[in-house]
Amino acid sequence: MSFLRERFGYVPDLHFFASGKRKVRAVVKEGADERADLKGVYVGKKAPYGFIISVEGSFLVGRGAKKGIIELNDEEFDRWMSGQDLELREDLPKGVYIVKYQEVFAGSGYFNGRVLKNLLPRVRIQ
Repeated sequence: MSFLRERFGYVPDLHFFASGKRKVRAVVKEGADERADLKGVYVGKKAPYGFIISVEGSFLVGRGAKKGIIELNDEEFDRWMSGQDLELREDLPKGVYIVKYQEVFAGSGYFNGRVLKNLLPRVRIQ
């Protein structure tokens, strides 16, 4: 998971494996056996612009990440959880960011230089 190390400065001590064409799951190393495809946590999926990190994946990676996190205020978090994209006045490089509100990791978003595109699946939106 070189993308995680490069983008966030941290890779959890887990066994990562492909699950389908583009999806990635993770298990503790002791759980990585021949039936690992039936276990684990969905971490994210590969996309043309990087790696979309799931809400669960954002927690696993975010709690040790040294960079690549955008912290939201109360109003931004409410908008984020309702599925809206956020216009940010940040001078950040383009790319995928983990979204965090206080101690809550809320998935990931793609920042295009102006707007943080909400990558939460519609079924997870309040």
